[in-house]
Amino acid sequence: MTGDDDGVILALEVSPASAKAGFFTGYDPWRKSIRCAVRAPPERGKANREVIETLARALGIPAGSIRIISGETQSRKRVRVGDITREAVLHVLGQALHREEHPPTEDPSSTRPMDRV
Repeated sequence: MTGDDDGVILALEVSPASAKAGFFTGYDPWRKSIRCAVRAPPERGKANREVIETLARALGIPAGSIRIISGETQSRKRVRVGDITREAVLHVLGQALHREEHPPTEDPSSTRPMDRV
């Protein structure tokens, strides 16, 4: 991941046609990239659009601030994320990965009867 005045460039390893979309396995030190799963198949740009949407949702920024700058037809992509700092990206993706690794569990004792209906 590199950053400049215009934003951040991320290296992603994309797994299309996955069961769920997200950043479940985190950083791949061997490939020096962040793993990203998307549900869309790798055809006619569907997976690329979902990569952008998934990243935008995780970072809480508009999808228009993100663009694929290389690897449009490959699983390894470089993505420019505008108007955000490297530190903010690391913080948000770190939180997203932690949530996906440790989903909240429901405590039945704290749930009111009407909430279970």
